[in-house]
Amino acid sequence: MAKKDEGFFAGVAKERKKIQWPDKQTTLQYTLLVLLISAITGVVIWLLDMLFANLLGFII
Repeated sequence: MAKKDEGFFAGVAKERKKIQWPDKQTTLQYTLLVLLISAITGVVIWLLDMLFANLLGFII
């Protein structure tokens, strides 16, 4: 079992060396993009909620 685990962890270490991490600028751009899309989605959901609340107010 220990031999099997050693092989597994050696494989994990080997694969980890292949990872290409983004630079600081790319990370910042993606973070801002996610925040912007989240804000837009929140506003759209809020507007739809207000619309449906008003429509239900007219019906009831």
